[in-house]
Amino acid sequence: MSYLILILMLVLAILASSPAYKGKIGERKVKYYLSKLNPDQFVVLHDILIPSENGKTTQIDHVVLSKAGIFVIETKNYQGWIYGSEKSKKWTQIIYKRKQTFYNPLHQNYGHIKAIEKLIGHQVQPPYYSVIAFDPKATLKKMDISSPQSFVIHSNQLVKIIEKHEESVLTQFQIKGISERLNTRNIVDKRAAQFHSNQVRIDQQNKKRLVSSGVCPKCGNPLVVRHRKDGKGSFRGCSSFPKCRFIA
Repeated sequence: MSYLILILMLVLAILASSPAYKGKIGERKVKYYLSKLNPDQFVVLHDILIPSENGKTTQIDHVVLSKAGIFVIETKNYQGWIYGSEKSKKWTQIIYKRKQTFYNPLHQNYGHIKAIEKLIGHQVQPPYYSVIAFDPKATLKKMDISSPQSFVIHSNQLVKIIEKHEESVLTQFQIKGISERLNTRNIVDKRAAQFHSNQVRIDQQNKKRLVSSGVCPKCGNPLVVRHRKDGKGSFRGCSSFPKCRFIA
């Protein structure tokens, strides 16, 4: 019996440490914070899966519709020190002496915003606010964010950030229409959601394969070694720069 309990505890520990599980925990926290918004003034949508510009699908953690515009929220349940800038391809997480990089979430959220724009159409063109919500235990270091419509914050600051935008751009009628449009196009089929997860994994594998072969995964041209302007090191970038700005 004790042996089975030990195995069960080990399985639970592995699941709890998985990125998918941590991500769901972070999304639940954000969902709790967003529940504090006045439902008479805001429409909050969670975990929506909609068609994207490239003909595939994109999963969006949270969307808040308000009279001030549309807040598109990407949850990152990361801890440790976080370094990043708006223009860089990758950001860095440091926990003690362990360092790892992850894809710039603002770039990720840009794809989400473009998908929503396409879905809504050009009849209504509200301002979009890209919000990256980190776990409150994360330390946000040297965040170089210049856009007034991009925010990198702790998740417990979400309500304050959203409520401080009081300008009236959208009417309640427009908010309701956008909400219905997103709900109508939201893909709730579990098989489609699983297909999306598999497609993301396959795309990442193909991207790594192309990069390791010296091919730009964005446009197909060769990758070349470039030297930094400050003389501190080099990197691989697309040979068709500046037309393609991919950096490996």
